[in-house]
Amino acid sequence: MRQKMTTIKISTRLPEGLVREIDKMVGRGMFSNRSDFIKEAIRYYLRELKKEGITEEEQWVLSMIKPVLAEDWESEEDSFWDNY
Repeated sequence: MRQKMTTIKISTRLPEGLVREIDKMVGRGMFSNRSDFIKEAIRYYLRELKKEGITEEEQWVLSMIKPVLAEDWESEEDSFWDNY
């Protein structure tokens, strides 16, 4: 049986223009909410870093967060942000 991953809530500030672009994609149904977009963007960025070749230390950090990013989060914590 697959163990449920614990999610950690983080806060960040983004430029207004960037948020408008994210909201457009959410509005088109490309992502279910902002949180889903941001998680997918992080996954994409980490895959790109891996392609470029990363240091041993960066590889260690990636190995620590990879299981969390692989989890398809649909938690109550995430649903809080759906209407933002």
